[in-house]
Amino acid sequence: MTLVPTVDLSTWADGDRAKLAHAVDEALKRVGFLQVIGHGIPRATIDDMREATAAFFALPVEEKLRCAPADRASDRGYAAEGTEGLAYSLGETTPPDLSESFVIGAEEIDGEDPYGFFAPNIWPGLPESLKPALTEYEAEAHRVARVLLEIFEKALGLPDGHLGAYTRHPTRTLRVNHFERRAGAPEPLPGQMRLGAHTDYGIVTVLYADPVPGLQIHGPDGTWHDVIPDEGALVVNLGDLTAQWTNDRWRSTLHRVVPGSSRRRSVAFFFDGDHDARFECLPTCHSPGNPPKYPPVLGGAHLYAKITGGRTLEPADAMNTAAGRN
Repeated sequence: MTLVPTVDLSTWADGDRAKLAHAVDEALKRVGFLQVIGHGIPRATIDDMREATAAFFALPVEEKLRCAPADRASDRGYAAEGTEGLAYSLGETTPPDLSESFVIGAEEIDGEDPYGFFAPNIWPGLPESLKPALTEYEAEAHRVARVLLEIFEKALGLPDGHLGAYTRHPTRTLRVNHFERRAGAPEPLPGQMRLGAHTDYGIVTVLYADPVPGLQIHGPDGTWHDVIPDEGALVVNLGDLTAQWTNDRWRSTLHRVVPGSSRRRSVAFFFDGDHDARFECLPTCHSPGNPPKYPPVLGGAHLYAKITGGRTLEPADAMNTAAGRN
């Protein structure tokens, strides 16, 4: 974890806010990833989430498929191994990913939902603990994302509430990934990953991951680096909308999960902004000598193209902030 700095979020409440904001700014400029401690999510909430998700993925595939969506493009419910490919979100064509997942999201919105981002969740009958455990964990991860947004405002020299204006009815998604190579499984195909190389799509991702190998990020030196979080810590990284917002001052970093023998779980909370918000270069991130690099984009149109590419295994037609990287 030498490449990914660790910051203590508890100092935002009762410490040197300027120092914390500077540390976050430096990390996001250099590598686009943070490890955060002092996030305040109760240990019991994390443990309940771990136990409930482990019980769900231990069920037979036939039982889990009962909560698969009828529409493959839907970002809800269960997706079996081999049915998704995250590299498609970058317009790449690769073998499908060696992972299974379960996805929930926000259901409430005051207004229209043209992209189906607030569709009803598809809960399984078993285990009964899954719904309360994931609902509680999602609320805590959402709180952490809101704190990060406040830190981002200070780091970027923006007034309080400037970024919050883009998140009045944000798309919020919790995706639980499960990776396990079962006995008798074939060898991975050439280029096949547990999760293909991709950038995240929206504003910020708050990730819980088991402290085992698998996650790799594409570092500023052009090579892949392992990221194994400390026990109880969270990993934070940025999405493409923030890279566009900041004119690439901050990185939306390529990352992937490579094949391996260890069973691994990751629980990613994606905080992706309002579907009707217009994302364009922030006023503190451009100048006459550094004009905006990206055209404005509506949050919903951008996110919909990225999500459907990975779910339907068709290359996405959306902005790629990682273009040109190896």
